[in-house]
Amino acid sequence: VPLSNPFLSASQRTTLITAANNARIAGTLTAGNFRDLNANGVIDAADDLNLVVRRRTGELGPRSSTFETNYYQLVFGLRGDNAFGLDDWSWDASAQRGESSRTSIAAGYTNVTNFGNALNAVNTTSCRTGGSSCVPIDIFGPFGSITPAAAAYSGAVGILQSSYVQQLATFNVTGPISAIKSPLAAVPLAVSFGAEYREEFGSTAPDECLKLAPTSCLGGAGGNTLPIKGGYSVAEVYGEGIFQIAADQDWAKSLELEFGYRFSDYDPSGINKTWKYGVNWEPIDGLRFRAMQQRAARAPNVGELAAPTVSGLRNAVFDPCSVGNPAPISAALRARCISTGQTAAQVGTIQDIVSGQISTFEGTNLARLPSPEKADTTTVGLVWQPNFLPALRNLSISLDYYKIDIQDTIGIFLAQEVLDQCYIAGDAASCADIVRVNGDLASPASGIKLFTTNLKSSVASGIESSVAFGIDMTTLGLDEKWGSLAFQWTGNYYLTNESQSSDANPVIDCVGAYSTQCNPTHEFRFVQRTSWTVGDLQLSYLWRYVDSINVGAEQVASTFPAFRNVKSYSWFDLSASYAINDTVKVSAAVQNVFKKNPPIVGNEGGTTSSNSGNTFPGDYDTLGRVFSFGLNLRF
Repeated sequence: VPLSNPFLSASQRTTLITAANNARIAGTLTAGNFRDLNANGVIDAADDLNLVVRRRTGELGPRSSTFETNYYQLVFGLRGDNAFGLDDWSWDASAQRGESSRTSIAAGYTNVTNFGNALNAVNTTSCRTGGSSCVPIDIFGPFGSITPAAAAYSGAVGILQSSYVQQLATFNVTGPISAIKSPLAAVPLAVSFGAEYREEFGSTAPDECLKLAPTSCLGGAGGNTLPIKGGYSVAEVYGEGIFQIAADQDWAKSLELEFGYRFSDYDPSGINKTWKYGVNWEPIDGLRFRAMQQRAARAPNVGELAAPTVSGLRNAVFDPCSVGNPAPISAALRARCISTGQTAAQVGTIQDIVSGQISTFEGTNLARLPSPEKADTTTVGLVWQPNFLPALRNLSISLDYYKIDIQDTIGIFLAQEVLDQCYIAGDAASCADIVRVNGDLASPASGIKLFTTNLKSSVASGIESSVAFGIDMTTLGLDEKWGSLAFQWTGNYYLTNESQSSDANPVIDCVGAYSTQCNPTHEFRFVQRTSWTVGDLQLSYLWRYVDSINVGAEQVASTFPAFRNVKSYSWFDLSASYAINDTVKVSAAVQNVFKKNPPIVGNEGGTTSSNSGNTFPGDYDTLGRVFSFGLNLRF
């Protein structure tokens, strides 16, 4: 940026020149970051200065993403009886092919190259680079200082095309084995076994704007996008069965053992062996206890196997080598900062992390492909359908405890974890993953290497419950013309929701918290719907509830007090439908009847994936009151 840029005010120019000369004398501003055009040995208004520019460019219009998706699916199958010439046995064979393609258009961003040309100006009508079409841009003034002409030149649109293809073939046989039967049971062992072959292939084709390294041409989009093309195949054989141990006994209306096994051979991920076993016990009519233990697995998908290395943005809170470090910098920390690309003069003087985001390099390390992740799942619960309350029609109550323990989770390390492991714990491998340019982590080509890998574990446990029943209005003393009510309630209470990237990193517990390490995790949430049906008319309301959450303990000190907690929220929706006849049905609905506004948590309150517009649109209603109308026709 020329220090004679016409849009710089006198005070702005003086501030820049003073700061640059002080940094030059201190050794934190290297020769490659300024041009002494008048060769007088100091930085003055005649010279150029390399600046990292940060400004919201609202004049270019809102950032938007438009998607157009086309897909098809073809399925062909045959089924029959007397499999292998055996009575009561059936078989099923099918083949399937599906393809989905999408075109995505991103608008409202800056064109990095044109933006740089537009800043490289010494008058208000022309630029020193970029040719005659270049329009100088004023980013040093308040909102509105960027003219429509400058916005048109410095704006950019990116187009991305992607497709995904899946092909599948299966064969399955089901039937009883009459030779295996419990003397207390009514039926013999029932089994099902078969084989499956599946191929999946995906590709992504960005335009030249999105491919431009290191951050694409879209300023503010976070990173460039490179073409992806890859896939995998898997061949599987499996078997499962249900064995009735007892039926119609004094101590058991029914007692059943359920089991299954699957052998999967993935190319290129290797072999997986998964299984399940469980028991269902119905001691009396209407009461059933159930328990299940399972081993599940997930092989890496196409994106995790074939993603090219691109730059991106991830959340982080604190750079220990920056001016934001309040503690004295020790000799050991200074040496680690220098080892990752800082000069001695830059240690403790460069800027801290801005906007809670840090540059990253992400993709697949082809030399170290992730292995499948494995999960042990335990569920224990009951279903009760009592019949001694005739006023409550089809009453059903369920209560289940679950625990899901995933090992070797496929993912990436948190950016802050890499910083902490390098600069605080002194881990050399983590330091090797940090790339500094100009001493900081914000300049182009700088950042942290976060390749897809296997993390240590992720564990979630909780209690899930549901209640459902109906009431005929006649049981309330009303005429049958008043119809009936239906009540449904489902809730979840988290006991744990923990993750750990490695033994060297701490366990992160996200229950009741949100942060740059945790997507919002409400300890308790439920939905409850009541419907009233009168002939062809149905009216209903839906109550959605999430309890309060607080910012993670590691972020309390750096979070504005008003953004440290979010109270519990309830939303109410209303809907109605009416069947005019067998052909025509009309409906209407109001979502968020009381127009409950979402909470404001600031730009750095949570992960970029969950925090958008200073709130959490995946957890809270951001659109206010919404009306919808529908027409359904059957022929």
